[in-house]
Amino acid sequence: MTRLHTLGLAILMALCAIIQPARAQVTAYATGQGSVNSIDVAVEVRASVRSRCGFAAGGAPAGNIDQADFDQSGFTKDFAIQLNCTGASRIAVSSTNGGMATQTVGGTGYGTKAPYQVALRMVADNGTSVAAMCEAATIGDGSCSFAGMASTATGLRLAGASTKANGSYLRVSAPSYSGSAPLVAGRYTDTLSITVSVTP
Repeated sequence: MTRLHTLGLAILMALCAIIQPARAQVTAYATGQGSVNSIDVAVEVRASVRSRCGFAAGGAPAGNIDQADFDQSGFTKDFAIQLNCTGASRIAVSSTNGGMATQTVGGTGYGTKAPYQVALRMVADNGTSVAAMCEAATIGDGSCSFAGMASTATGLRLAGASTKANGSYLRVSAPSYSGSAPLVAGRYTDTLSITVSVTP
């Protein structure tokens, strides 16, 4: 029994010795010491970059506009935006008042809210751009195309990556007031909140 087992091992070792030359060459020799002087191997390297999106450092639109007698002169101001988005993104705007509103109580026949416009222009690193404009009132009631909180489905969509100062901006503007009811004297304000999100 022991002999038979030993014989079986000897046969297996012999088979291994026969099969070995058919395997891939794993040894290289110095010139003149063997027929194989180099070995080629393939190494596949894979990596991925996860989508990220936000405002670049210092790139969020910030500031204020303080225009005296805006009912007569109107106003316009651009706020620069710089994104840090490695893929497609959406940007959205919400409005506290849906217009320039005052807490002053207006008498009969006087208005307490003035309309104004909000425009967005977003530019990608490859030069493509997208733009839209809405009345503040439609941002307030949610009917504007970029109203609300940015998400994968909500907001103005920029198809390309945007990681540089490409000339993107948010613009607020209003002509001189032309409503039928004159505005009551007082301080008029609104607050816009801007959010950004990755999107497919």
